[in-house]
Amino acid sequence: MKRNRSYTVWGLVLFLVSGFFNQLAYSMTSGEGKQAPSAAYRYDPTEKPDPFRPFVEKEPLLKKKAGTVATVSIFPLQKVDLDQFNLIGIAGNAGLRLAIVETKDSKGSSFYTLRLGTVIGLNKGKVVEIKSDLIVVEEAALLRTGKKVNRITKKLRKDEEEGTP
Repeated sequence: MKRNRSYTVWGLVLFLVSGFFNQLAYSMTSGEGKQAPSAAYRYDPTEKPDPFRPFVEKEPLLKKKAGTVATVSIFPLQKVDLDQFNLIGIAGNAGLRLAIVETKDSKGSSFYTLRLGTVIGLNKGKVVEIKSDLIVVEEAALLRTGKKVNRITKKLRKDEEEGTP
């Protein structure tokens, strides 16, 4: 009988305690006794990163990859920088002139014929003028302010200019 009384007492204590905590939890979630947050704070997203924008953007990466793929050319005139070409000779008359350039690599010397409009160099410069002693190549460079055109001239070296040892 003593044991039944202790169970009854503990049951009564648990019932009262659970009722107290139940009432406390209800008052916390129902909003009674809570104050509404003040309307003085307002989120200002200026100069803050967008939390929903991905860290890695796919389009610039694709453009970057496409740009690196596009710079690799299969044409030998576009695999070498313009500074590595030597103007060897110019042939023809005022109506149609051809220029011959030489490049040196590990295999030896290679000679190429240039006409007006030929694309040459790593920066895809175009031959715009062939005179009797020089060629003019225009390279387009893309800057932040816009396009800029570089005009590069290659002069024909004459034997008397080289000097004799």
